[in-house]
Amino acid sequence: MLPLIQVFKTTIREYAAYRLNFILWRLRMFLNLLFNFFLWSAVFDTRSTFGPFPKHAMISYILYANLISTFVLGSRTAEIGAYINDGTIINLILKPVSFFKYYFARDIADKVMNIVFALLELAIVIWLFNATLVLPQNIMLFALFFINGILISFFINLMLSFIGFWTPEIWAPRFLFIMLVFFISGSYFPLNLLPPPVYHALLVTPFPYLFFLPSLTLIGQIDGAVILFQLFFSYFWVVILYHLALYMWKTGNKNFSFWGR
Repeated sequence: MLPLIQVFKTTIREYAAYRLNFILWRLRMFLNLLFNFFLWSAVFDTRSTFGPFPKHAMISYILYANLISTFVLGSRTAEIGAYINDGTIINLILKPVSFFKYYFARDIADKVMNIVFALLELAIVIWLFNATLVLPQNIMLFALFFINGILISFFINLMLSFIGFWTPEIWAPRFLFIMLVFFISGSYFPLNLLPPPVYHALLVTPFPYLFFLPSLTLIGQIDGAVILFQLFFSYFWVVILYHLALYMWKTGNKNFSFWGR
C-alpha cells in the first residue's frame, strides 16, 4: 500500500510541474460544460419538458454527467503506448509493484485533481446562472454504478494503450474511443431519449455504465424495473474487460522486445 501512496503523491506533484497543460485541459472541459448547459437551456426556452425530463431534471443530468465524466474518464494510461514504443515500459515492468495497481494509483491521482477543479467549475455555473439542481438521490445505487464505471474506463484505456505492443499507431484508436464515448455514453444527452431499439442495444455495451446510468440514478430517473439487469451488465463488463486487459498485457509482454533496453 505504501508504494502506491507514493505513486499517488508523485503523480500529484507532476501536475504542479506541468501546470499550464492541466489548466488548458480544464479550460477545454469548462467550455464543453458551458456548451452543454447553454444548449439545453435554449431547448427549454420554448418548452417545459423534453421527453420524460422537466427542465430542472435535464439541467441536473447534464451537470452531474459532466462532473462524473471528469472523474471517470480522467486517466494517465495514454502515456503507456508511448512508453511501449520507446522502450521505457521496461522500467515500469521491473518495478516491485503490480503494473495495473501502479497505473490505477496514477489514475486516481489524476481523477482527484480533475474532480477538485470540476467541482469549482460546477459551482461557478450554478452561481452565475442560478441553476437549480435535483438533490442527489439513490446514493448507494449510484456508488455501485460509479465504481463500476471507473473500472470499465480504466480497463478500456489500458487496452487502448496495450495496442502499442503490436503497432506504433496508438493515438487514432484512442481518439476514436473518446469521440465515441462522448456521443454514446450520455455526455451530451440522456440515452433514453433515443429510439427504444437503439437505447436497449446500447445498454448491453459498456458505454452507458460510464456516466449515463450514474447520472440518471442521481436525479432519480432510473427505471426500477430493470435495475438488476443494468447492475448485472455493469459487473459483467468489469469482469470481461479486466480479463481482456490482462490477456493483452501478458500477450504483449511475451512478444515485446526493444533493442538497447
